[in-house]
Amino acid sequence: MNEEIQRKRMSLDIVLAAAAVVGVTVGVILSLKMDDSALVSLAGAERKLSAASEGGWFGVFLDSFFGTAVFLCAVFLCGFSAVAQPAEIFLAAFRGLGLGLCVRGVYLGGNVLASMAAFLPFAVASTGVLILSARQAFYLSMRYLSLSVTNENRLGIRSYVHDYTAKFLLYLLLLAVLAASDALLAGFLAGIM
Repeated sequence: MNEEIQRKRMSLDIVLAAAAVVGVTVGVILSLKMDDSALVSLAGAERKLSAASEGGWFGVFLDSFFGTAVFLCAVFLCGFSAVAQPAEIFLAAFRGLGLGLCVRGVYLGGNVLASMAAFLPFAVASTGVLILSARQAFYLSMRYLSLSVTNENRLGIRSYVHDYTAKFLLYLLLLAVLAASDALLAGFLAGIM
């Protein structure tokens, strides 16, 4: 039984990661038809490095944190719907789409190595956190779905929701730590440029 649960978790992780990869691919394909200057502006790596060089690391932190916290909140709310499983997978793909657009913008901008170093670590790490959170939301959605279609005992849902909320608070804290690291990295890169 434990092996079957592990296989299901692994399958869901693969589906969510594949959705993000498909989103990145679609984002890169769509970016081929967009204006180069718009892509550079959308990526924001140069803006991040410029703000960090002027001592605006707190602004860099806020941009990084709130950009991903919005996704995290959307995923969190999807967990409370019995039929939000497709939306949770779509959010992973949509995050990938945005990353695909931004990656091409990073390559088109000036000082590609510094821009990639300022963009990629946070983008990859925060996407990993969002995929983990989407997995939790998927499980809660499935729990609500099973409660909706069966006469299963609903008494245990309160503790399950409590655990779910605690995990999302930890994900939010992890995103804050990652955003602070992103701001520090941008400051370091701006200092050596």
